[in-house]
Amino acid sequence: MHCTDKAFGFADCCKDSGWGTDIGLAKCSEQEKALGQAKEQGLTIALGSYCATKILGACVRKKKGYCVFGSKLARIVQAEGARDQLGVSFGSAEHPKCEALTPEQLQAIRFDRIDFSDFFDDMRGNAQLPSAKEIQERLRSAYGP
Repeated sequence: MHCTDKAFGFADCCKDSGWGTDIGLAKCSEQEKALGQAKEQGLTIALGSYCATKILGACVRKKKGYCVFGSKLARIVQAEGARDQLGVSFGSAEHPKCEALTPEQLQAIRFDRIDFSDFFDDMRGNAQLPSAKEIQERLRSAYGP
């Protein structure tokens, strides 16, 4: 996916904290809004920027390219497994290559060398553990007083 950063700070739909415009005179596309949400959820890998429009030799519109994945786990495996271990290229900002991994590539990844802490933090944050009182009540009802 791509987002636009127009010249002179007129509109920045590529903000790292999501999507938006600096002064409210321009709108971000639905695709750019979706990209902003994906960035906030940790589903993207930034590929850099490139000049999308030049006028009289001056760049008036830059774009940033991203690979967007369906889950944080997929992004981690792609970045730390495919790119860092296997040397798989994601292409350039202008011409991204964000293909799925083949079964052979997945087999070649050393998963014990991947840092899944970002994924585990989300799992812990979303887990709803019972309280100590609730655990005691469950044990009493299962095993008696």
